[in-house]
Amino acid sequence: MPHPRILIIEDHPLMADAIAVSVQSCLPQAHFCFANSLATALTQLASPEPWVLVLVDLNLPDSLGLDTFNAVCQLRSQGAMLVLSESQDNAIEQACLANSVLFFNKALPSHAFITALLTALHQVMSDKPQVSLAQETSAPKGLQTLSAQQRLVLAQLAKGWTSRHIAQYLRLSEATVKSHTSEVLRKLGVENRTQATGLYLQWLQQLGSDA
Repeated sequence: MPHPRILIIEDHPLMADAIAVSVQSCLPQAHFCFANSLATALTQLASPEPWVLVLVDLNLPDSLGLDTFNAVCQLRSQGAMLVLSESQDNAIEQACLANSVLFFNKALPSHAFITALLTALHQVMSDKPQVSLAQETSAPKGLQTLSAQQRLVLAQLAKGWTSRHIAQYLRLSEATVKSHTSEVLRKLGVENRTQATGLYLQWLQQLGSDA
């Protein structure tokens, strides 16, 4: 079964590794490729194999800001794209909005990045007309109705974490996590966490087989 391909365009090795760890926590079967410059990124993007997700830092040694964004956008595949930036430039955020690209400010905490990441992965599934989450038996029923926060809780449930552990990680109250968990079970039409986790992992498997 092919693994979903993820391209991380980031010139700082430690940051690139941290991004990969976060992505792998949501998509365990992911195969990662890295580019530390625009030139390398463009070579990777020219590959005939599709990318499920492209994560790009706009400030690279050989390109900055909108120049990086435009160059990557021209070669991006049908997968999702997530811009990671510390820039407060409104033009960049507007360019992302116009091109259906998610924007994430690096100044935000790590749990916010996971939420943005899950949103991007969900967008990949939603944009594939041949895969209907409401009808595909191997995909979680009701996944499309989950909020970003509920999908984030579900991802942590799949790790076997307790409500208390999830609450500490997401900086939420334990009661809020339990409330999200109840809603996840209801929307997915399952009776317990084990069943919810099974459906979530099936979704990840489906994402990988369609990549």
